[in-house]
Amino acid sequence: MAGEAGGAGRRMIKRVLPIAVSVLLLAGLWWRVDVDAVLAAMREARPAWVVAGILALIPLMWGSAIRFQWLSRTHIGAGVCNRLILAASTLNLFLPSKMGDLAKAWVLDRRHGFDGKFALALVIFEKLLDLASLLVWGVLALAWMRPGDPLFLLGAAGVVAVLALLFFLMTPLSARFKLPRKLGAFSDEWHELIRWFWSDRRRAFNTWALSLGLWAGHLAQLWLFARALGYVPVASSAAAATLSILAGLLPFTMGGIGIRDLAIVYFYRAWLSPAQCAALGMLATLRYLLPAIVGLPFVSDYWRPAERPA
Repeated sequence: MAGEAGGAGRRMIKRVLPIAVSVLLLAGLWWRVDVDAVLAAMREARPAWVVAGILALIPLMWGSAIRFQWLSRTHIGAGVCNRLILAASTLNLFLPSKMGDLAKAWVLDRRHGFDGKFALALVIFEKLLDLASLLVWGVLALAWMRPGDPLFLLGAAGVVAVLALLFFLMTPLSARFKLPRKLGAFSDEWHELIRWFWSDRRRAFNTWALSLGLWAGHLAQLWLFARALGYVPVASSAAAATLSILAGLLPFTMGGIGIRDLAIVYFYRAWLSPAQCAALGMLATLRYLLPAIVGLPFVSDYWRPAERPA
C-alpha cells in the first residue's frame, strides 16, 4: 500500500511539476516586463496580420494530415489522420517533449490494426521529419544572418549537429549500424521503414518537399505574428523562431509555455521591445492552444477500443 501511495505521489508530481514550472517562468517574465506595456502591444497589433497568422493553422494542419497518410502505408484517410494530429495537440499541452505525438502509436495499434512496433517507428519518423525540416530552414536563416550573438552561435552549432544526426538516422546509412540490442523488434521495424521510405525516390522527394513546405509555413506564421507587432526581417524571424521552438521542446514545462516565451524575448529582442516580445510569446502559444482546443473531442480515441463489426 505504501509503495502504491508513493507511486501515485510521484505520478502526481510529474503531472503538476511542468505546470508549476511554466507558471513560475511566465510569472517571472511578466514581473520583469511592464504588464500594461504588454497589453498595449497587444492592442496596437495589426489585426490583419494576426488573423492571417491564425488562419495559417488550417492548411498547416491539413498538410500534416496528408503527410501522415502518405507515411502510414494504409487505407486510413486524411480526415482520420487530422483527427489523430488534433488529439495529439491536446495531449502535447500536458505531456513533455511532444509525447502526445508519440501517443498516436497507441491509437494506430489499438483502433486501426497497426503493428505496435511499426506504429511507434512511424510516429517517431514523422517527428524526426518535422524536426529535420525545421532545422533545414533554421540553418539557412542563421547562415543568412551570420549572427554574432553567443547564444545565436551556440544555437547554430547545435542546429547543425542535430541536423547531421537526423539525416544519418533517417537515411539508409543508419541500416549499416545496429541500434541498441534492447530496442529489439523496434530496430527491425525502423530499418524496414527507412528502406520502404527511400525505395521510391519520388515518394521520398514529395514527402520531404511537403515537410519543408509545412515548416516554411510554420516559420512564416510566426513571422506574421511578429509583423503584427513590429518590423522583423523574414530571415531573422526564421532564425529566432527556430531557436525559440527548439527551446519549447525542453521537457520540463507544460507544452513549452514559459521557456518558449523567454526564448522569444531573448532572440527577438533586436527587433521588438520586451513588451512586444512578450505579446509575441502569447500569439505563438495560440499555435499550440487552438489546435489543442479543437482536438479535445477526439482525445477519447486514445482509450476507446476499435469498433467491432456486428
